[in-house]
Amino acid sequence: MDPPNQNVKSDQLNPGVNVFRKESALAQYIPGGYSASRCLKLKGRSMSYATFSFAGCAILFFGYDTAVMSQVNNNLDYEREMGVAGGSDRDAAAIGGLVSLWFGGFAIGAFVVGYLADSIGRLKTIQLGCLWGILGAALLASAQNITWLSFARVISGIGCGHLNTTVPVWTSELADPHLRGAFVAVQFTLAMVGSTIVYWMEFACLKTLSESFAWRFPLGFQIIFLLFILLAAPFYPESPRYLAMIGKMKEARSVLRSCRIESNDEAVEIEMRDIEYAMRVETSSTSVSFSSMLLKKDKLHTRRRVILGAGIQVMQKCTGIDFISVYAPNMFALSGFTGDKPALLAGGNWFGYVAALALSIYLCDHVGRRKMMLTGCTLMGLVLIVGGVLSHETVSNTNTNPEKANKFGAGVAAILYIYTFIYGSTWLTTCWVYPTEVFPLASRSKGAALATVAFSIAGGTINEVIPYLINAIGFWVFILFALVNLAMLIPIYLFYIETANRPLEDLDILFSSKSPLSWKAEREFIVKLNERNSDMARMDMKGEKIEVEDA
Repeated sequence: MDPPNQNVKSDQLNPGVNVFRKESALAQYIPGGYSASRCLKLKGRSMSYATFSFAGCAILFFGYDTAVMSQVNNNLDYEREMGVAGGSDRDAAAIGGLVSLWFGGFAIGAFVVGYLADSIGRLKTIQLGCLWGILGAALLASAQNITWLSFARVISGIGCGHLNTTVPVWTSELADPHLRGAFVAVQFTLAMVGSTIVYWMEFACLKTLSESFAWRFPLGFQIIFLLFILLAAPFYPESPRYLAMIGKMKEARSVLRSCRIESNDEAVEIEMRDIEYAMRVETSSTSVSFSSMLLKKDKLHTRRRVILGAGIQVMQKCTGIDFISVYAPNMFALSGFTGDKPALLAGGNWFGYVAALALSIYLCDHVGRRKMMLTGCTLMGLVLIVGGVLSHETVSNTNTNPEKANKFGAGVAAILYIYTFIYGSTWLTTCWVYPTEVFPLASRSKGAALATVAFSIAGGTINEVIPYLINAIGFWVFILFALVNLAMLIPIYLFYIETANRPLEDLDILFSSKSPLSWKAEREFIVKLNERNSDMARMDMKGEKIEVEDA
């Protein structure tokens, strides 16, 4: 691999300004990463499938890790080991706290990625995340007390935050514009496969093996996924946007040729020209540090994009999905079921989740992000209202008319299945792909990191509160989240611009509108796109473009 900036002449891109970043000296001490000679010799659809598989395994780990506590929380041996078996308010707070600590680690991991992904590359950042995850899983499986497990949850969260911030950015920068949503949808379909695997693994272990094994083995098993990701990463292509950012334009072109399904030199050159132009504009027009992204007003409205990227992650937690997924057995218990039935129904719900995400692979790019969010919130709000009414009737009739209560309880169970299917087919993919699209190249990894930090804060807060909500207001939790879903329609309609089927570089133009309102930005887009094309034509005529030296 050529040293940074050795194969480019940057003075012709933006006179007097070096638009390229230097790869961190730390990168040379981290083995692996991208190598043109080592990279898979695949092209087009074959390379896309290979990328799907690798990214899917990384996000499958995320799904596994997210759901791994769903039945551990109710394991009697776990509760005794952690000292939370008394059933007191303090014990409920401790159980919720152990779930929430993972989100704290997740936020730390995401924040670190904001620096690392632009300094050492996407692939090496993924590998570092694997090392954190392996350490966390080993500590989780061997935990002897609540303090030990608390540190392990944070460390495991750091690893997952690394992977879940970097992988969607990496795949978005590699994918064809019309397949970006499908890439992320496939990943999160596999995430739910991971959640389904761990749920039924825990249930089977609990029924066939010791209580200790039933929570320790699933916590340690995730190391298998992480070892595969760690060892496979060096054989995959680096993000062409990252390669261009550090001045490796020839390698960026080579990766684009390999990863485009319709590989054609003219299309690749057009895409490279768009990347080059975006780099020129971002040199003087965008914020690149965390503080400037949050506090400084720039021409490309990076601060506004942070609000949109972080906002969609906060809103996805406010849809109420965690009170059904993480605390699924508790919610099915509210339906009037006892014994093993809540756990079995919760496990069956994961299959519907996977099917919903398979549907979102088609919807994400064909319907678009904006319509999926609006449709999802509307349907989830209505369904949860029905669920609240049915749950009320279940509780009211439990003692006086058990037969009637059972019928209403079956209705609540059906509502939970329908709700999960709606969320999976509309929101889960959208909330992860949108933050990888809205930011300029210069701040994309940091922007995705901030969005992931918002996800972590919102998730940690809501998971800490949910046990209290379920105990305090019972079936009213359905109505509460229904109203939140309907209220979220307002900001989505006003501010969330459609990003589907558009090149990442075109989104810089789309979000550069002075107005935050979505329809005004769309109106200005065509005018500004024509202006950019005129600028690029003049740049070509003057020869003001990146020149790549022959090797």
